[in-house]
Amino acid sequence: LGGMLLGLIAAVLCNKAFPGIRVFSTAYALPMAIASSSAAMIFQIMLHPAVGIVNKLLGLDINWLNDPNTALYCVAILTAWLNSGINFLYFSAGLGNIDETIYERASVDGVQQFFSLTLPGLSPIMFYTVVVNIIQAFQSFGQIKILTEGGPNESTNVIVYSIYRDAFFNYRFGSASAQSVILFVIIMLVTLVMFRIEKKGVNY
Repeated sequence: LGGMLLGLIAAVLCNKAFPGIRVFSTAYALPMAIASSSAAMIFQIMLHPAVGIVNKLLGLDINWLNDPNTALYCVAILTAWLNSGINFLYFSAGLGNIDETIYERASVDGVQQFFSLTLPGLSPIMFYTVVVNIIQAFQSFGQIKILTEGGPNESTNVIVYSIYRDAFFNYRFGSASAQSVILFVIIMLVTLVMFRIEKKGVNY
């Protein structure tokens, strides 16, 4: 949801033509060109308890990545930012396909226009983006490997990292294979449910 929200906000901001729009569009799409491991290493430095810029700016002394209460939130924020680039492109394409005459004929403007016209016009691309983001969330690996390695206290041990650790470190290939099948079934069921919901929405 965080990655979708960031992508949607950026797409709406860049939907109008103004000087320097290409620079802003490139900047907003940049996360999709950055490897998750590279971003995680930068994020790791930013969250360092002694020299990290986050603690310096906030005047705090928190070990973000070694605290079970904050580690998963840190991974989630990085994942949302990494996914925001491709979401920005999806929503930009969706906004470009909305007929401008709809806005010209409408008597509403501002926030009301966004919720009454823009969001309904984005519903097909919104559905596709939800499915893709759910699948990407289940497949998160690089940022967890670099930042936390599943810790502290297993608080960030998501299923993909658990599969990796069981297979390549604990040599529990049966467990890793079973988890892989479970992951496949979960993603398939989520996708089928989302398509079912979308189909009902179209029928209505």
